[in-house]
Amino acid sequence: MSEPDFPQAILSLKNIHKTFGGIHALADVSFDLNKGEIHALVGENGAGKSTLIKIITGAYTPDAGVIQIGGEVYEGLTPTVARRLGIGAVYQEFNLLPDLSVAENIFLETPPLNKIGLIDTAKRARDAYTFLERLGAHTHIDTSELVKNLTVGEQQIVEIAKALAMNAHILIMDEPSAVLPSADLDRLFSIVKTLRSEGHGIIYISHRLNEIFEIADRVTVLKDGQTMATRVVAQTNSAELVRLMVGREMTDMYPPKDNQPADVLLEARDLCIEGTVFNVNFQVRACEVLGMAGLGGSGRTTVCRALVGLGKIRSGQVVYRGQPAPRSTAGAAAVGLVLIPEDRKTFGLVLNQSVRFNVSLPNLLQFQRGGLLRGQNENEAVRRVISDVQIRPEDPDMSAENLSGGNQQKVVVGKWLLANPKLVIFDEPTRGIDVGAKAEIYLRIRELTRNGVGVIMASSELPELIGICDRILVFHEGRVAGELVREDFSEESIMRLATATSGITAPAS
Repeated sequence: MSEPDFPQAILSLKNIHKTFGGIHALADVSFDLNKGEIHALVGENGAGKSTLIKIITGAYTPDAGVIQIGGEVYEGLTPTVARRLGIGAVYQEFNLLPDLSVAENIFLETPPLNKIGLIDTAKRARDAYTFLERLGAHTHIDTSELVKNLTVGEQQIVEIAKALAMNAHILIMDEPSAVLPSADLDRLFSIVKTLRSEGHGIIYISHRLNEIFEIADRVTVLKDGQTMATRVVAQTNSAELVRLMVGREMTDMYPPKDNQPADVLLEARDLCIEGTVFNVNFQVRACEVLGMAGLGGSGRTTVCRALVGLGKIRSGQVVYRGQPAPRSTAGAAAVGLVLIPEDRKTFGLVLNQSVRFNVSLPNLLQFQRGGLLRGQNENEAVRRVISDVQIRPEDPDMSAENLSGGNQQKVVVGKWLLANPKLVIFDEPTRGIDVGAKAEIYLRIRELTRNGVGVIMASSELPELIGICDRILVFHEGRVAGELVREDFSEESIMRLATATSGITAPAS
């Protein structure tokens, strides 16, 4: 074939097309990556980012278009060929074996061998140390430590080292910050910049636009499977990227509050959970959004799970609508107390089942008459949910595992909205979803409060807590460090309480 059109690029994709069942996932997409460049890839969920990455890594073959790498032109790759060409990827869900050591995981696919063909464990340990040293992690990650004993941030570093051990010079990082506590972000950014300085080309996928402006050189925007634009980061701004992503201006990300808190729905009294949460007290009212902030491991998610029966309450009491709260998830759901979980794939969905199945599962009693399931009632309800929360594609028979992250989250939200809840607990509701889907989630939360529903919202995204909540509880090491009312909201005030760097506690409302 002809010489590549982009000789300065280490990776070029030109006029890529990919169709699934008549749906165009990618239509005439072009993208290139230079040596020593961080090229961000952004777009709404379902825009085509995942499909494009799977084509680069060889998981999918394009229907049309070409891929150019190292002076060679390919009509498609396989995973083996992609790895041989120096393409590596670090995904949100790590591909590590927890019961093996750091060194064993780094060299899982490329172990060094001695003269008689056996694994050279001493060399493996030395080489693993060298890779960790390149990433600035050799002082706090022991190559002999089992991966299951590492923090999430440390496991991510092992994944990056593993890609480097396979001689990856093109590195794809898919939402790398989504799984990290805020304290690990600076370390991640430092590693990415180090790799860039070594000449690696990095494709950086993120829904957090502030990260793009922190570390990227260029940014490409995808929408509906098409390339909308490629910009030099220093020559664009958040407003332009959002407009390109969603096709409209996003001036009102957070819908205005137009109602007042009403009666107390739930009260926690001296709550102690599994030795990790201590003497927690709070109330949440109908028509209000109570935020929960705190660093990773502070206790906010533990509290959220315990409220719906997913944690052992050692002492204390939870009162729901004047009665002791149920201690099981089924009992909690039956009285309208529901959780939108942090990990939607593990706890919120049956991934290998359809949208219809997932939406219907907690609502089957609604569709029964005389002990028989009324298919027409079910179909109408599922279609209504798909329309109301704007699940795309609008196919009730689509498997949940084939949906984008944002649309998976909409399925989880939609199934519980259909159940007519009285109190909804959102744990990291916008993690890993795009700016347009975030705005839709915020709108649903505001609609819930207008209809008399109470909302608890636990999040590590401080701007969204400030934008949507009426009050914010801040957790630190299993205790409530303070409560903030709207006039006291700021990222600084939240972080002072979350890190226990201030002894001042805001007054409760």
